[in-house]
Parts: sequence; structure tokens; C-alpha cells
Amino acid sequence: MGESPSNPSGLTFRLADDRKLKAIYVPAAEKASVNLGFLRHALVAGGFADLFIYDHALVELIKRYNAATQEFVYDIGEQRDGTYIIRNTPDNIEAYLTLTRPYGGKPVRPEQLHQALKERGVIYGVLTDEIEAVMEAGEATDLLIARGIPPEQGTDAELVSLIPQARDRQPELQDNETVDYRDRGEISSVKAGDPLMRRIPPTPGKPGVNLMGKEVSAPPAKDLKFTPNLPGTAFAPDDPDLLIATIDGQPVLVANGVMIEPVIKVKTVDLSTGNISFKGSIDISGDIIPGMTVRATGDISVGGVVEGATLEAEGDIVVRGGIIGPGENRDPKGKSGQERALIRAKGNIEALFVENAHVEAGGMIQIAGFAMQSNLVAGTQVVVGQEGTTKGHIIGGSCQAVSRIQAVTLGSHAGVHTAVSVGVNPHVKEKLSTVKLKIAEAERELDELTKRLDYFASTPLKGTPEQINETRHAKEKLATALSELKGEKKRLEKRLEQAADALIRVERAVLSGVVISIGTKTLEVKDDMEGGITFRLEDDAIVASQ
Repeated sequence: MGESPSNPSGLTFRLADDRKLKAIYVPAAEKASVNLGFLRHALVAGGFADLFIYDHALVELIKRYNAATQEFVYDIGEQRDGTYIIRNTPDNIEAYLTLTRPYGGKPVRPEQLHQALKERGVIYGVLTDEIEAVMEAGEATDLLIARGIPPEQGTDAELVSLIPQARDRQPELQDNETVDYRDRGEISSVKAGDPLMRRIPPTPGKPGVNLMGKEVSAPPAKDLKFTPNLPGTAFAPDDPDLLIATIDGQPVLVANGVMIEPVIKVKTVDLSTGNISFKGSIDISGDIIPGMTVRATGDISVGGVVEGATLEAEGDIVVRGGIIGPGENRDPKGKSGQERALIRAKGNIEALFVENAHVEAGGMIQIAGFAMQSNLVAGTQVVVGQEGTTKGHIIGGSCQAVSRIQAVTLGSHAGVHTAVSVGVNPHVKEKLSTVKLKIAEAERELDELTKRLDYFASTPLKGTPEQINETRHAKEKLATALSELKGEKKRLEKRLEQAADALIRVERAVLSGVVISIGTKTLEVKDDMEGGITFRLEDDAIVASQ
């Protein structure tokens, strides 16, 4: 392979000492017609078909040939030897080969690969059959050619609850697009001695061997211990990995453990029982009559109706009957003789229906039937109605949630004013209002202290040094407190609006008299809207879509 024979076109090809394939043109008496087919045939005839031809080189050669009036030399390719790259994984458990075939040059030999592996320290797990096969194929990309033994991960320790109905008091991420309609039933309970949770210890893994023949330690399995000081529990005498109850009560799942809250059960809450305040959970099978108060550090479960009563729980509140307040139209004189219904929980609240009541949850409010002339405030979402039913009306009053409100119908055909709001944390809003009041009061007091100091300065004989120092110290202290309050106000204002992903979903109709608010934007519904409707905030405006 040196130089191609001459031809009528005046073009010849020659492999130079620098391994470049050169196209040489010497003007002929008359130019022949040259195209890609002609050039490829000439390269084959000259024995240059196996060389590496540069991209677009032949097209460029044709252009130069057609424009040439004198001789020229143009590089169109080169002779290349086969190449290889061996790549070890970071843990040196595997090695991969990328092999490039030769272009008229020398191929990579098997002994070259084996020598390269040795130079990299690879002495274990070499896949000889794979190397022989790729030598025959001539090329490969990221082919596995050596494999050690990877270490096997042991199993992490687990804490397995033996009471699947235990309430979980750990923070839980909820998907705004899903609603879990659960039949809560009665408060779950256990007796002293019942098993609560089992710890399954970690098991060690198996070491591996890397390509250098060295042992690779297995990553340690994660251990998990019970949280210390879990009230109402102890370890089984003959099994330190088994947690059992030491008292009767309600099991509550907490981080890395279970605690037992005492539970009291009563039939009804009335004048015979009096108001109830209990450190634990309360299970009431019947009704709560007007004027009564029930407070619990755990959950409150009511099997009947709550009428004109106050319920406060640090856990959840479930009312399997309805929640009824006094109402505005029960007595022509504006008095019904009934007490206000106030239901407040740090967790979730569930009820059959709500009428003329204030219901406030740190988590979710879920109402199966309807909410009428009530004030609903939820830290996450409010859902009124159940899937597949026609129930689920919010009529009158107000309904506030941070992320989502879902109902079958909003408002009534009578045009009752119904305010529905998402995208603003109602609890933060209430705290912000308190901070603003404190700022106003601090500014007023600061102004009075400033005027007093000005008065002392203008009439030195009217104030003693002690009074002046005391006033100056009070002003400095108040100014520091005011600065902290203003900082807190800014932080709360930043947390206040969460409107970006907030939405209001209505399955059937939004009737006139409804006011929709998302963040700081408001939309008053003047004409009835039918069909499934979703309200969102888009481009700083409330948009309704179906």
C-alpha cells in the first residue's frame, strides 16, 4: 500500500510516511467527472479502503477538484492502529474495556490487554473468555472484562409495630391530590402485658474481593434502638428486643417506639360527669350536651353528637355524629339558650356534619355530609363530602385551609355569603395579627418614653438622675424588643402566603354569593358555575378550569 495508479481524472492517492492519506491532483488534458462513487472505487482499487477517512473529506475533495486550475495535495484520512481504554469502577470491583478497531494499522493484541490489566493491579476476576471474544469482534464499548466479588450489604435493624391500628403521631407528608377516607372507629387500646413493638437486630453483611485480590469490607448495617423513656411501656423480662405495655391505654406510635396514653371511656358528657380534662385520650360513646367542655392531651372520640360544647385535643378529634352550635335563627330574639360549639385539635378533625360551629385543626378537617354557617380552619386541607356521593356542601360561614379545599357544592341557591380561602396559613395569620398589635403597643410606649426624655431634657429640674436613667433604660429595652417584633413580623409575612400550589376543587357547582380567595387574590362569584371546577392561581390571578 503506497500510491494508487494514475487515472484520467488526474487524481492519485498516497499514504505518506506520517501515515496521512493524501489526495494528489495533477492537472490533466481534460477533467474527468468525479463523484463520491468514483472516489470510493479509487480508494478500494488503491488498497486504501480500510484507512480512516475524515468526515466530509471526500465532499471537500470534489469541491477542490472541480475548482482546481493547478496541482494540489489534500489530506483526506490517515492510518490508525487499534486503541483501547480500560476503566475500573471507583470501588475496583469491576473493569470495563472500550476497544477501537484499527484503520489500516495494527490491531490490539490480547497480551496487550492482559499486560495493561496487570499494570493496573488487576489480578483477580479477569474474564478471559470475554477478552478472547472481543478480540475476534475487533471493537467494543464499556465491555465488562474483569469482575471481583462485591460485598453484600447486611440487613438494617427494624422496629416492627405489633399493633397495626396504633395512631401515628409522627409528621406525615400528605399528597394534596389524594384524600384518605378512613373509618376511624373507636380509640384503639391495649392491656398491660400486650406486645407493642419488636426490634429486629441488624445482620452483618459478607465481605467481597476487589480486582486487586484484596478483601472489601461489607458496609455496616444500620442499627436502630428504641427511644428511651417511652411512657407506659417496658422491655419484656425475657426479651430485650420486645416492647410491651405496662398499663392499659391507647398505643401511639412515636419516633422509634410506642407510648401508651391512658384512655378513659364514658357514655355521655353531661352534668352527671361534669367537664372532663384528662392527660391521655377520651372515648365517649354517646353525646356531649350543650355547655360542656372536654380537653385531652391525646385524642377525643365521640360516638354521638356534640351540641354547643367545647372540645380541645392535642391529638385528633373524631365525632361520628354531627357538631351543632346555637345558630343565628333559632330564636327570634337572637338567643337560643345554647352554648357556642368550639372544636379545636392539633391533629386532624373528622365529623359527620358541622353546623354553626367553629372547627379548627392543625392538620386536616374531613366532613362526610355538610358544613353550614360554620368557621372551618385547617392547617393543611378541608374535605367536605365523600367520593361517589351527592353530599358535600359548604353553605355560609367561612372555610380556610393552607393547601386545598374540596367539596361537592359551594354556597346555596339563596345566595348565602360563603367565604372560601386557601394559600394562607390561618394559624400564621392569627399569630401575625397578634405581633402587629404588640408592635403598635410597643411603638406607642416608645413614643411616650421619648417624649418623657425630651421633657426631662428641656426642663432639667423636673427629673431626677434616677428617673432619667430609668426612663432611658426602659426606652433601650423597649427598642430592642420592638426590633425583635419587627423581625418576627417579616418572618411571619414570608411564611403567610403559600398560594403557588394551593387549589379549591368543587365537584358539582359553585353558586352565587361565594367568595373565592387564593393567597391575596379574591374572586366573587356572581353567577352560578356548574360542573367540576378547580380554582388555582395563575399569573397572579385566580383561574377556574374544568
